[in-house]
Amino acid sequence: MPQSPKLQLKNLTTKQLAGRLVIGRLPGLILDDEHKQALSTGILGGITLFKENAQDLKQLCTLTKDIVDACMHSPVLTVDQEGGAVQRFDHVLSPLPSPMALAAVNDSNCTKEITTISCRQLKTLGFNLLLAPTLDLLTNPLNPVIATRAFSSETALTSSMGRQVIEHIEASALVACPKHFPGHGSTSQDSHLELAIVDKSLDELEAYDLEPFAANIKAMSSILIGHIWLPQLEKQQRPATLSPLVVSEILREKLKFDGLAISDDMTMHAITKAYGLGEACVMAIEAGVDLILVCGTFSQSQEAVQAIAHAIESGRISTERLNQCLTRLDKLFYKKPDCLDPTNQTALADFARTIATDTATSTKFSTSSAALMKGSSEQLNLAGQPLAVVVPQHPRYRLPLVEALAQEKMEVEEHRYSLNAGEEEIAELCARLERSKRTILYVTFRAFINSGQIALAEKIAKTNDDINLIHIAVDTPYDFLKMPQSVGTSLATFDPSDQAMAGAAQIFAGKSLAQGKCPVNLSL
Repeated sequence: MPQSPKLQLKNLTTKQLAGRLVIGRLPGLILDDEHKQALSTGILGGITLFKENAQDLKQLCTLTKDIVDACMHSPVLTVDQEGGAVQRFDHVLSPLPSPMALAAVNDSNCTKEITTISCRQLKTLGFNLLLAPTLDLLTNPLNPVIATRAFSSETALTSSMGRQVIEHIEASALVACPKHFPGHGSTSQDSHLELAIVDKSLDELEAYDLEPFAANIKAMSSILIGHIWLPQLEKQQRPATLSPLVVSEILREKLKFDGLAISDDMTMHAITKAYGLGEACVMAIEAGVDLILVCGTFSQSQEAVQAIAHAIESGRISTERLNQCLTRLDKLFYKKPDCLDPTNQTALADFARTIATDTATSTKFSTSSAALMKGSSEQLNLAGQPLAVVVPQHPRYRLPLVEALAQEKMEVEEHRYSLNAGEEEIAELCARLERSKRTILYVTFRAFINSGQIALAEKIAKTNDDINLIHIAVDTPYDFLKMPQSVGTSLATFDPSDQAMAGAAQIFAGKSLAQGKCPVNLSL
């Protein structure tokens, strides 16, 4: 049973009370001495893991067990394993399709199967908090951060998909954490870099952005607050994370949410550009946030802990407010999670086999979740045709469509281009394509943001008018709107992951059909 907050207040030091409210981040593949001591002495409440923390299965199992074993508190061990564009362990655990790909299929059995795969694997490793699903509504083609992390632009579909995913996460004995309240999908800013803005009235927010959260509020045991400024509601430039109006009045009083409110990463520039880290963390707790994510350095996590401890000692954070945070934490995280023992070779081998089976299931999903945006299914069957694949060189996503096509025994040549190609590069690339005389697969990634991709598409279409030109939007489907009319066939994968590229290759090889339906309203 959860411990009494009064007992915690009596038995813990002020710094340990503050530490319980802060989740840190590790710098590498092992639990380093600084973090181990902080966890064991209770001046850190848990860890969020990222891709750089995972090398292979045994190492990841060792790391998670070391974290859990080291903790004095009941730890919070968490990860952004959303699927598609944001998944930290697709190189170790089963790769997952994106939320938008799930919504494109919109099949309750598939949603349950994919979500259960993810949760079963994470729970085996000892994770107890999953920072998903994303309930943002994607409505802005210029949005640089949400994209295919969203299910849809439609409130009903997003609410329905969100409800299913929340229920399956919680049924797997993990805590689901829907995000990014009050809605990040209409922003044009990346809150990692600057303060994101949603310039809407409360009536507009309630009718749209807030609806997927409101529709699922009773199913939520936790929620993540985004660094989003609502200028029509707050004249001062204050992100929702630090806003009593957003957290206490709208979320808690108006929507009746009494679960655990978690901050987005407090080291994002949306916070650090305007506020000192420690002060911002105290402001977040004052606003109604209960748990603080500090996904930076060890010193940053301890800066947050120290600031919160001082605020407790001074009375700025009242005993009542501290009690609320601890009560909500203890309701969800009152015992240490079980972890697979990495020294148990049999258990580790069994887990590896489960992952392999799960991966086959997830990959099968990705062979059919793409949607035909223009043209016919027959035009996507390119078996036996020599192909030229024109694909952007992305700094984060490999987009290995050529590798996947080669695996399908297709004759293919690759032409990489800069994410936002200039005139000289476009001219040189088009000259090469004109000589190749192959069917061209033109891959785009957020063409609304990267206008060079639009110019390249127009140039390819103009200089290769006698060539079969097929367009593939590997991120948001908005790219379809920017393609020349002469492009007769267009496919949307709703997912830039390696697995999605393998799925697209099977479609082009004639082994699968694109069966998805675009979940985004393209009527701009």
